[in-house]
Amino acid sequence: MELAGMDYFCDQVQQKDVGRRMQVGQELLEYLGDPARSTDLEQDQQRLDKVIDELTAWVNSSNFKVRL
Repeated sequence: MELAGMDYFCDQVQQKDVGRRMQVGQELLEYLGDPARSTDLEQDQQRLDKVIDELTAWVNSSNFKVRL
């Protein structure tokens, strides 16, 4: 798998498929947990804000697995 960045996550967090959300959620946690991979976080605040807005929708999801 190629290295994912904020561009990738910005597109992926908009997915409606529960299985895909679960996979992207795990990938995002790994990305955020590795400072060497997440160097672009501070470069584009607008993209980061969009990802956070989409993740907020996940928290309000009716699917408990996505919510967690």
